[in-house]
Amino acid sequence: MLVAALVMPAWAQQGAPIAIGPQVQNVSDISATICWATVAGQVNYAPAGAEVTPLHAYEHHSVRLQNLKPGTTYTYDVLGDGTDHGKGAFTTAPQGEHPFSFAVVGDTQNRNNLAHRPIAERIIAEKPDLVFNVGDLVSDGLDILDWETFFQVNADLMRSIPYYAALGNHDREARYFFDFFALPGNERWYSFNRGAAHFVVLDVVGPYISETDPPPSKGDMALFFQAGAEHWRRQMEWLKQDLEDSRQAKYVFVFFHYPMYSVNTKQDIPRDMRQHFGTIFQDHQASVVFNGHNHNYHRAVAGGVTFVVTGVSGPGSTAMPQPESVKYAGGPTHMRVEVGPQKAVVRAIGLNGETVDEFEVAPRAASAAAPTSAK
Repeated sequence: MLVAALVMPAWAQQGAPIAIGPQVQNVSDISATICWATVAGQVNYAPAGAEVTPLHAYEHHSVRLQNLKPGTTYTYDVLGDGTDHGKGAFTTAPQGEHPFSFAVVGDTQNRNNLAHRPIAERIIAEKPDLVFNVGDLVSDGLDILDWETFFQVNADLMRSIPYYAALGNHDREARYFFDFFALPGNERWYSFNRGAAHFVVLDVVGPYISETDPPPSKGDMALFFQAGAEHWRRQMEWLKQDLEDSRQAKYVFVFFHYPMYSVNTKQDIPRDMRQHFGTIFQDHQASVVFNGHNHNYHRAVAGGVTFVVTGVSGPGSTAMPQPESVKYAGGPTHMRVEVGPQKAVVRAIGLNGETVDEFEVAPRAASAAAPTSAK
């Protein structure tokens, strides 16, 4: 076991407490990022004579560790004060193809969500190498209290396991998302490889416009829709190139918030998603596309591609199975995926640890794994 030494900033040398974190993110075979936050200020407010509510402003810290050894466990300490408060550990990815596992959660919204903590604890016990959240991390992305709860629930998990997130509609494109996480690329859409697998995380929610009183003007709305169109254009251009460049991957796993196939009675969002993406995932033989938003479990198959909806919040609304539906279940679930050389095994796991669904994914066909010939 190796120890990652960090240069201590002045506040750490003075023993200032950590408010959020530390957490390890963006781990590769030779690098990792350690993030944490300290309280930069506080406002106490309350109606006269009532209980005071404190609101915190944060200072964010991020250190990129580089030139690490593949397949090696490192410990780290961002305080160096003799306590365990600033300590954690992580393991870099081995080089080359190797077996590994990852977990998928979604809709971890904190408000009245009693399933988030036990599922986070179960994922810790399962010891995955990676965790993905398909969006709606919090109930209101503009409320710092929600983010404080999110990181408190996930504190032990994120100290040692890299956590990759997609934006959901409840996250409201909040600055907090970008401040608290250190994700690859532009943090809205990004990809990376591990072993024989390629991972793609997308932002299907796009720009957020706040509800105001009075409502936004026609000019503001026109700019909002223009920004949304540009967001999709740039993302799709990037996605097509990314998938084309990843044809040699045995597996391609995709993560974003809104579902492409749903058993909910309202079908407008899935229709919009299918219109946006067309057959791109079928054309590039994606292994599994993971979505959230609906508070249920759903597995569908369309054009040979498996689409999964999973969510910690639940139960969902009344189910209306679609022609593509294979399996549906209400109640909170998370996913565990074990990636091996000959197959990937995907399990949907219920709140009490029961297997809700299980299926296998074969490596992609040789036609997808081979580079395309130049036209």
